[in-house]
Amino acid sequence: MAIDIVQYLKERHAENTDAKKTGLPFVTISRETGCHSKVIAQLLQKEIQRLSGQKWRIVSKETIFDAVKELKINPQQLNHVLDAQEKSHLEEIMMAFGDGRYKSYKAVRKTLMEIIKGFASEGHNIIIGRAGALITAGLRSGTHIRLTASIEWRIQSISTQQGIGFGDAALFVEHTDEKRRKLFRDFNGKDPDNALFDLIINNERIPDTDAVQLIIKLMEQRNYL
Repeated sequence: MAIDIVQYLKERHAENTDAKKTGLPFVTISRETGCHSKVIAQLLQKEIQRLSGQKWRIVSKETIFDAVKELKINPQQLNHVLDAQEKSHLEEIMMAFGDGRYKSYKAVRKTLMEIIKGFASEGHNIIIGRAGALITAGLRSGTHIRLTASIEWRIQSISTQQGIGFGDAALFVEHTDEKRRKLFRDFNGKDPDNALFDLIINNERIPDTDAVQLIIKLMEQRNYL
């Protein structure tokens, strides 16, 4: 992994450096369930690399889990923060007995925010989900994208992607949308705000390749490419 998270956190506190000063471009992609965030991120990565000649990376949930391995954070706790879940009775017991693997919910959440800011400040990263637009809102050179579509289209999309029936897909969309809203509320106290985003794309009406070109055009206008 290109970024050393432990070193980043140490330097951030020791030198009081601020990612606002870096100016390196990055992208966040927020999405409603069923929108093609991963496909668009992959196409965008290839197009940016073709145009800029620089390597870009996609930061997903899996990337974040890899990053926290060095920080001695229990993966289950991180998953609870990402899903905005309450801690379990077992976690409460472990914390009460001083089990070092279990940190406070606030401590894990703060670390998650630092990690995402670290990826943003490193630049040349496409951050999918994880309230990325909210967490990095104060940083320079970010391009914040929101993917949306009608509920019917999104249910059909999930049904096709996962090979499940329409009813099961509808439940999945409802459950996942709510988890993502909870994550935003956990960090910000309210639901996602469209004012956070530079570009909102209707994934139902705009094909993935055209969506990528819209993002590229915006980044070029801002001299990020």
